[in-house]
Amino acid sequence: MEITQTPSTFPIAGVVFAWAMPATGNGYEIPLFEIEATLNDPNFSVWLHLNLSNTQVQRWLEKTTLVPERVVDLINEGENLSRIERIEKLDDCLLMVMNDFHQEFGDESADATLGTLWAIITPRLMISLRNNPLRTTDKLRFDLRNGQLNPTSAIELFHELLDLRAEQLRSLLVYLSANMDDLEENLLKGREFPEHESIGRIRIQCSRLRRHFSPELIALHRLLKRLPYWFSDDDKGRLQDDVDLLTYLVQEINGLYDRAKVLQDEQAAHVAEFNARNLQVLSVMTVIFLPMTLITGVMGMNMEDLPGLKGSFYEIMVLMAIAGAAVYAGLKLKRII
Repeated sequence: MEITQTPSTFPIAGVVFAWAMPATGNGYEIPLFEIEATLNDPNFSVWLHLNLSNTQVQRWLEKTTLVPERVVDLINEGENLSRIERIEKLDDCLLMVMNDFHQEFGDESADATLGTLWAIITPRLMISLRNNPLRTTDKLRFDLRNGQLNPTSAIELFHELLDLRAEQLRSLLVYLSANMDDLEENLLKGREFPEHESIGRIRIQCSRLRRHFSPELIALHRLLKRLPYWFSDDDKGRLQDDVDLLTYLVQEINGLYDRAKVLQDEQAAHVAEFNARNLQVLSVMTVIFLPMTLITGVMGMNMEDLPGLKGSFYEIMVLMAIAGAAVYAGLKLKRII
């Protein structure tokens, strides 16, 4: 899709980041008021990262000739629905609705919540849109500014985006796996039981990750079968690598989910055994002291004719001990204890 026209009023307020990529390399950040001129220059590929919650961006998408109308409709549908994982090939434009992690300021190892990233890719333009700050796009901006990445085209930049998102997912899975290892080790060594909330939180998070990334993996497999014509053989091979990596990560998510489920079942079995053992001790103690309690109750009745009322206290205590020992011996004989 050739970029031949841009709108006269570009939504400067809604631009989060703009990057120019000449074919010779050495990309640079575009000043806000030079974005239109750079878009019109056929010697540059451009990445526009926009804030979709900005009303100026929403109006610009409806009016611009850079994005097909059908793509804008799909984006609007995605705003109204809770979440969509879909990839659509429309003319020379590729729309990908991806999952990304919200940017959380503070502990990077904290549980990450998922957000939606819309990516519109053409031969010379990539437009990414988000409602809230996302971790992968922020990392991509940081790497571009620091010269760690030097893409020469929009599709190459898109591959870098997929790689960084996979790295973020892999880091989260490593963190969850380490927590799972600690919980399993504590349980196997007979230490205090892991908190049920910790295992449940890992299992729920793995379930959420699987629910969101599995449909995206299926969509990527479908894309491989019907790539746009402007995907080169190298682009196809790199996309296949991205799909293979995401497949491996989804398998890791499934494995962590199964481990959490097994650990929950094992913990439940240990807790049931612990409770049963304690209940058995309490039951035995109750049976042992039952005759003592009975004798104490009988002897405590205010009836003058009952034996032992005028006798020795020690005789009654010996009688109670003999009764308890007899019950204990009977339980041993029956192998109840």
